[in-house]
Amino acid sequence: MTVKTKHGTFECRKLTFKDRRKLHKLEIQAVGIGGEVDTAKFYIVLEWVMDFAFTDAEKALAHLDDNQVDEVLMEVYNYYKEPNKKK
Repeated sequence: MTVKTKHGTFECRKLTFKDRRKLHKLEIQAVGIGGEVDTAKFYIVLEWVMDFAFTDAEKALAHLDDNQVDEVLMEVYNYYKEPNKKK
C-alpha cells in the first residue's frame, strides 16, 4: 500500500487482522486509566509500526531527521487505523 506524506510517498505493508490486533494491544498499553497517553509507551507503538510497515526502514527513512521519521510513522499509523479515509 502507498502512504503519501509531506516527506514523500512510502510503500508499506498492508495490515492484516492479526497484525491489527497486535497494534491495538500496544495502543491499549500506551493509554493510562485516566485516558492519558504514556509517550514512552506510544513510542513503542511507533517502533512497531516502523518495523512492520517497512521491509527496510533504514533505506526508506534514513534521509529524514528523527522528528520527520516520527511524522511519517504517525501518518502510517493513522492510515492503519483509518484505512478507508483518503490520504
